[in-house]
Amino acid sequence: MDTNLIGRSIQGRYRITRQLGRGGAGITFLAEDLQCFSMPCVVKQLKPRSNHPKTLSVARRLFAREAEILNTLGHCDRIPRLLAYFESEGDFFLVQELIEGEDLSREIIADCPWSEVQTIALLTDILEVLSVIQQHGVIHRDLKPSNLMRRTRDGKIVAIDFGSVKQVSSQIIDSSGQIKHTIAVGTRSYMPTEQLMGHPGFYSDIYAVGVIAIQALTGVPPRQLPVDNDGELIWRDCLRNNDRYNPLFLKLLDKMVCHQFQERYTWAENVLLELEKLSNKKNSERTTLAINTAKQQPQLIDRTKIIPAVAGKISKPPQKTKPKSKLTLIFSFFAAIAAALIIWGFWRYQDSRTIPLIPYSDREQGFAIVYPQTWTQQNRDDFVAVGVIFVSTPETETDNFQETVSVLIENLSTDMSLDEYTDKSILEIQTLSDPAVTFPKPVTLGQNEAKTVIYQGEENGVRVKRMQTWTVEQDRAYIVTYTAAPEKYNFYLPVVNKMLDSFKLVNRPTNK
Repeated sequence: MDTNLIGRSIQGRYRITRQLGRGGAGITFLAEDLQCFSMPCVVKQLKPRSNHPKTLSVARRLFAREAEILNTLGHCDRIPRLLAYFESEGDFFLVQELIEGEDLSREIIADCPWSEVQTIALLTDILEVLSVIQQHGVIHRDLKPSNLMRRTRDGKIVAIDFGSVKQVSSQIIDSSGQIKHTIAVGTRSYMPTEQLMGHPGFYSDIYAVGVIAIQALTGVPPRQLPVDNDGELIWRDCLRNNDRYNPLFLKLLDKMVCHQFQERYTWAENVLLELEKLSNKKNSERTTLAINTAKQQPQLIDRTKIIPAVAGKISKPPQKTKPKSKLTLIFSFFAAIAAALIIWGFWRYQDSRTIPLIPYSDREQGFAIVYPQTWTQQNRDDFVAVGVIFVSTPETETDNFQETVSVLIENLSTDMSLDEYTDKSILEIQTLSDPAVTFPKPVTLGQNEAKTVIYQGEENGVRVKRMQTWTVEQDRAYIVTYTAAPEKYNFYLPVVNKMLDSFKLVNRPTNK
């Protein structure tokens, strides 16, 4: 579709009045809803990078999914409501509520540093919005001053322009019609390393918010901040010499923008709690100072009430203890617990070995496997990989982390040997998760030569242990990943090994 849409009506309903912005992913327009009293709204035109049929097919699926997410988020009044979404002549359109106000790029100005109090207030406001976004399991991916609006009617911060939607326009297709790779969505100055490599998480948004706060506090645009040899931002040198800063607040900002995402906050709610503690501590110090500086009134002590009590304590004979009896009881108690744990652990181990397994087959992707009958399955289909994830059943009502086994297929842009793919995977794991990943052990997966490694990681703020096994078949990599809480890793390992033993590659249907 022609990008010169000004003056035209889309879908016979949304009349484009002027252009609001343009980026690599598309164009944003101001429009009027002709079927709703000419109500002003925002129309976003997203243009796929290619008109290749596979490009459009993937973009169409992602567009529908992201529109559904925006519709869910729109129930929060700090995020624009989604009014409509549709496809027209190969382009994709979102229609959203118009937010009256100005974005933070008008407030956060170079060489105009904010006070610590102002920065904390801004940080709190942004984190409140991010907390709502995270509660829906969504990563914004493009938080920056121009994507945060200060709403005129109440001064509240509203998050706009979610980066996840821009995936529709970010895929690259090679000459054979395969997805070659995906451009990292976001703005470079506000993106951490893991997001640049195509692996954003909740902690990536935390990084962006931390950079925004540092930009406000120092008055220095993030692109001008140097980076040390460890990849850490050097920003404290930019603080004003004459101002006094709370060292705990500066430490909080350091943690938000830490180069290693494992060392960062994951949840916005946790940062808000830390900010609240800082505020409470400051108020407590002020109260203590006021008490100490106030005129002290002499207090009369009625010693007739104190002396008998003290005398009573002194005259009370000390109680004799029997250390041997106590030690015997303690030893017996812990011995009983140890025995119970051994029996319970053995029972659980045996129980995990007898979990009924049922077959799963995906002929389109070319694999088959068995999985526990009580587990659920979730399909995955995005730019990075396709496949299935098997999710364990919660053991208790309070079990907030469920172990998983995923089978994912990655389309390789070129023919790659197992060793080449292994080198690439190890480098990625060392960079994003665990530098101490184990040496790749040769195994068999689906009668093919394969490699397996074990490493530590993090998933939504929870420490996890992973075993990852992969093999390469022509232009595809098959990756089976077992993820568990460290204390439960051995419990599910027997059944996971059975799943790996059952894995088979099957013939895929040929496209005629």
